[in-house]
This record gives sequence, structure tokens and C-alpha cells, in this order.
Amino acid sequence: MRRPIPIVAVFAVLLTFAATARAQDDLPERRVGVDWVDGAPRVHFSAADLADEAVRDTLEGGLWQTLVMRVYAYGPGGEPIAVAARSCRIRHDPWPQVFYVEIRDARLDRDETIDSMDAVLQRCLVADRIDVGTALDYAALDGRRVRFAVLIELNPLSPETLQRLRRWLSRPAGGERVGGQAFFGSFVSLFVNRSIGAAERTLRFRSQRVQVSP
Repeated sequence: MRRPIPIVAVFAVLLTFAATARAQDDLPERRVGVDWVDGAPRVHFSAADLADEAVRDTLEGGLWQTLVMRVYAYGPGGEPIAVAARSCRIRHDPWPQVFYVEIRDARLDRDETIDSMDAVLQRCLVADRIDVGTALDYAALDGRRVRFAVLIELNPLSPETLQRLRRWLSRPAGGERVGGQAFFGSFVSLFVNRSIGAAERTLRFRSQRVQVSP
């Protein structure tokens, strides 16, 4: 016989959803392109404006730097649906003027040599039809409206977060349901309590409301 879920646990989850929804409402809104392919979203947007002169100087400094992009989908009530992530490790070599870039996401595990800063930013800060979950994640939301929240960090200060990200990216799935799991925990901490998970530079924004299509 299945044990009932304690009322305190249910109340804690509801409070978490409410806090997350409030934090999402505070995020600036930016237009995000969404294509529905067989019931699952592929998102595209540019966040190249994260790279001001200070960021460019950091990336050109000659040491390994890390850019992490996470895209969270959440439902009408603020409930988490799925998450996608990409990690770029970047090192500039002043001679012969190239960037070494290690790119990891659910589809890609590749080391590249790139010859310009603009090309590096295009590779790491532009989402080009990224899968955020699967059709199963959105099946119960057909016809309803969801949003996507984007978090981009330069050099996250938590090694545990980076290790967890790398483990997650090593999985073959193109997305992950996040309710009650580690990535939902990071979602709450980074969007609700913004003093947690501080990075050298952080960009947060949310999409417009998007209708789920089969």
C-alpha cells in the first residue's frame, strides 16, 4: 500500500511553486522563437548582449573561462516542465590568435578551434533550435500557454553546480523533467534567491507566453 504524502511536504511544494512564479514575474521579458516539432518545443534566441567589453576582456585573458546557458520551461502556474543546458569552456590563445572552445549539450560533445570573438559568442550565446524536453512533458498542456526562463552565467562559482551540469549533459536524453530534482532546485535558488549561485556575470530573462501545439 502506498504511503500518503505528508501534508507538510505538499504545502512546502506549493510554497516553492508560488515563490518561483513570483520570481518569474520579476524577470525581464525578451522575445524567444519557439517551433513545435511533434509536440516538443525547439527554442531560438540570442543572448550575445551578455558579452560587454568586460566579458570580452575576460574571455580574451588566456585562462579557461566557462559560459553556462540553461533554458527552463514552466507551466501556467509556475510548475517546472523541463530544462535544457549548454556549457562552453573557452580559452584564448594569443598566438596564433584562436579560441579553443569545448561545447557540451544534450546533442553535442565537441572541441572546436574558432578564430574570432564574435564567432565564439555566436556559438555559445545564441540558442539555435534547442530542444527543451520531449512531447511527453507537454502532453497534458496541449492548447495552454507556457513560458521559458533563460539563465546564462559566466564562470559560475559553484563547482558542484558545474559537476552536476556535466553529469546531466552526459545523458543521452534531450531534456529532463525537473520537478523535485536537482535542476529544479537550482532553478528555485537562482531565480528566487538570487544571492545563491553567484557568477561573475549573470543574465536572466523569460519569454513571452507560448501556446503548446501538438
